Amino acid sequence: MLPFGPRELAEIAMKIEQNGMAFYSALAERTKDKEAKELFSFMAKEEKQHFETFKQLADKLASYGVPEPYEADEYGDYIRQLIDSNIFSWDLDTAALAEKTSSPVEAIDLALGFEKDSIIFFVQFKKIVPEQENFAIDALVDEENHHINRLLVMKKAITSTSDDFYRSQPKIGDAEK
Repeated sequence: MLPFGPRELAEIAMKIEQNGMAFYSALAERTKDKEAKELFSFMAKEEKQHFETFKQLADKLASYGVPEPYEADEYGDYIRQLIDSNIFSWDLDTAALAEKTSSPVEAIDLALGFEKDSIIFFVQFKKIVPEQENFAIDALVDEENHHINRLLVMKKAITSTSDDFYRSQPKIGDAEK
């Protein structure tokens, strides 16, 4: 049986967005690059809006249980692994995490991992919410994809070669590292 229902998953999504907002705010505060600062500030505002969307969704989902096909232990284990592997679902010091980045490229690489992890979680979350609420999850997934695109455009603008663009930053890399 899934150890949490739709409301609990919405609350986890709220935590992911709250930590994302704090992370992007910390990056915006510490970066000196004007364009990166604007991007990170924009991303922080977007994450705040996502938090509010999930908060409203959590209230709507209070009375819903888990749909029968998703009560299996295997699916529950999968969702637990997604939650455990998404660093933004943890309690963390986002300022310290931002401080560990040594360049805008490194910060962008880390952010790309977070955004990808969020999309994977949200797609699975969508499977257990009532169908009439799927539009909200779809809109958030679209926005996360847009975030990835903006991050990639910024990364391309600040890297000098394609090798630099495709080279993962060894200190942090993707979010799961």
